Amino acid sequence: MNIPVYDTSGKALASWTLKDNVFGASNTAILAQAIRIYTSNAHQKTHKVKTRGEVTGSSRKIYRQKGTGNARHGAKYAPIFVGGGIAHGPNGVRPENMVLPKAMRRSALAAAMQSKLAEGSISGLSGVKAFSGKTAGAVKLLSTLASHPKNSVLIVTDDKAPQLYLSIGNLQGVQMKRASIVNALDLVTSKHLLITKKALDTITQRAI
Repeated sequence: MNIPVYDTSGKALASWTLKDNVFGASNTAILAQAIRIYTSNAHQKTHKVKTRGEVTGSSRKIYRQKGTGNARHGAKYAPIFVGGGIAHGPNGVRPENMVLPKAMRRSALAAAMQSKLAEGSISGLSGVKAFSGKTAGAVKLLSTLASHPKNSVLIVTDDKAPQLYLSIGNLQGVQMKRASIVNALDLVTSKHLLITKKALDTITQRAI
């Protein structure tokens, strides 16, 4: 399995060769579970709604108990009425984040990388430290390699690349992460992956 490689000017270089199924078979079940946990943990979980006892207004009985033919009701702020309280809604108490075990994190990362390889939406990037740092250069590079801005792009490096980082700061749909912290959610939410050789080796070690 080959990964096309380019330098920061968009010139094609010698491809990287990976072993077939280096990340194992596609595991959509573990990938879906990991994405659910990552997205859930990203929420603040501080939403709060008012119960019937917290809604401001009169507590006068809306009509007499008997003789109207209607159901028995008290105040008009019961959950069944428009404008009433909410039954069994979020109460603002933040629950603990869900935990994804280490083995499952590795499997999910491997599954995400395997899906990128299967889609052909991964490209190697060489010479990032020599990048000019100009936003115009980044626009041209991402347009050539990843069809940006049509596609969202994730750039993964192993070492610091401050010039490249500064050049993409004003570009929408582009994010840059270190290989040591990138996760399955980062990979699947980006249409195209640009990765350095050292970053690819780091992710491979983390995933298998």
